[in-house]
Amino acid sequence: MKPSERLYFLDNLRAVVIVLVIVLHAAITYMAFAPEWWYVLDPERSLFFTMVVLLVDVPIMLIMFFVAGYFALPSLAKRGAATFLSDKFKRIGLPWIFGVLLLAPPTAYMIYFSRGAPLSLLDFWRGDYWGVGYQQSVYWFLGILMLMFVLLTLAYNLSPALRSLAPTVTRPSSGLFVTFLGLMTVGFLAMNLIFPLDAWSHIYLFMYQPVRLPLYFGYFILGVLAYRQSWFSSTGYQPRLVVWLPLFVVSGLLYLGYRLTVPLEIQTTLTLKAGTALLFNGFCFSGLMFGVALFRTFFNSDSAFWRSQAANSYGIYYLHPLILYPLALLFVSVPISIYLKFIIITTLTWLLSWGISALILQPLHILSESTPSPRKPVRV
Repeated sequence: MKPSERLYFLDNLRAVVIVLVIVLHAAITYMAFAPEWWYVLDPERSLFFTMVVLLVDVPIMLIMFFVAGYFALPSLAKRGAATFLSDKFKRIGLPWIFGVLLLAPPTAYMIYFSRGAPLSLLDFWRGDYWGVGYQQSVYWFLGILMLMFVLLTLAYNLSPALRSLAPTVTRPSSGLFVTFLGLMTVGFLAMNLIFPLDAWSHIYLFMYQPVRLPLYFGYFILGVLAYRQSWFSSTGYQPRLVVWLPLFVVSGLLYLGYRLTVPLEIQTTLTLKAGTALLFNGFCFSGLMFGVALFRTFFNSDSAFWRSQAANSYGIYYLHPLILYPLALLFVSVPISIYLKFIIITTLTWLLSWGISALILQPLHILSESTPSPRKPVRV
């Protein structure tokens, strides 16, 4: 890949994925069969939002891990191990710790507050948060990502081959895609035989969904490989919309139909769980490739709007729970359609998070980097 080549579409894809994270979290408030523990639940629910949740939830975080892996190796090679880890600790590690200690508790407290529980935030933070109420809100992603950066740095230091090999232009074979999809499906299924599909767990400081844990690492590693083989560069592999759009639509419809007709309650056999694993991973991988093809074709832009979205995507992700859930609670008592409520709280959350990040966090270089022109790809 040419040093001057800018893959703006990857930054822009990640920015839109983060908006989809807001869409996902807003939709859960209004979905039928929502998890009982969700922060704010509107009394009125709709199967439409259940379908939104089922579809949006599959590819978004795996795309984030892939893009992070794609940008990680060149940053590590350029800065060196010590500077790379120091920078990542400042940009990822410290915000993760701050988020877990000070921002996740009031977010988790919304579960109590929205239901009128007679417990103060301070009492919750001192008691239940460290026990039955423990979670990391959206900040779990930063912890897992920081761990991946540490492991990549260790591998880089221990592997002369990884340090010496320069990126090459290598087009991935269909065999690579099939092998990757097979490995992810097997890992997903193996974990699903032990853990429920949507369960959360934690080991020490790290919180994650066990069934998706192999995918976190798999997509990060795939991103590293994609960079090494110069995927998406002008001379490298470029996913085509004519191929990936139909695969994305068909796999999404198959996965959605399977989840609606074969609910989790009856997925007690290996065969039924394998069906979920295969369809989930097929839809997830096609979602990644479709997203890359779509944004490379239509949104490979360095306009002021996309520069701002890319520069503030991290800030939007970090801030949005603090805005979204209070807004959702505020609108519970508003006598309007839940579809209108959804549009309002999603739009307001995006705009307010973007505004706070752009006007306050970015000028102070908190979470976001300055974006000179021409823009450098924004890296998390």
